[in-house]
Amino acid sequence: MYIAKLCFSGLLCAAVGATLGCSSSPEARVMEGSGHEVLKALTGPVDVPKIHQLVYVPAYSEIYWGFDRQIADLAVTLSIRNVNAKVPIVVHSAKYFNSDGKEVQELVPVASQLGPLASADFVIQRRDSSGGTGANFLVEWSSSKDVDEPVIEAVMLGQHGNAGISFTGMGRVLPKASAELASPTR
Repeated sequence: MYIAKLCFSGLLCAAVGATLGCSSSPEARVMEGSGHEVLKALTGPVDVPKIHQLVYVPAYSEIYWGFDRQIADLAVTLSIRNVNAKVPIVVHSAKYFNSDGKEVQELVPVASQLGPLASADFVIQRRDSSGGTGANFLVEWSSSKDVDEPVIEAVMLGQHGNAGISFTGMGRVLPKASAELASPTR
């Protein structure tokens, strides 16, 4: 009887874990934030872009704190904000990299439209320290019209003891990489 209860408990725990997606593998990460609801996947070809940019966004899933190499874990939110009141933009990809420069996760697997004045947010949870102290994002976006650049930033938030930690990392257009994207030979 005890063994039967133990086996049932084990099966129940396994079923709950599978249902909730409790896994540390990158493929099983839960997608959090509004990005997956706000972005609309494009089904046809993307219009020829007038503007096509690659934006580097510094992020920190961990930060050194005080002395003795203490590390505080941080939650990271990547925010992509279309500042244009009438024109949508296309987000081609948003890749998350770790301190070693290895891709950890693709947040936007297919080109998607971000509507006028819409914001897409993607959350890397505090318990996910895979990015490390030198994490970053590369966001590729375009528009077939002459528009203002979106505001792309990372917001880091955490706690160490009684102290709250919060700061932002502003996205920066990479001019040379953007020029390569816009090249007709690409």
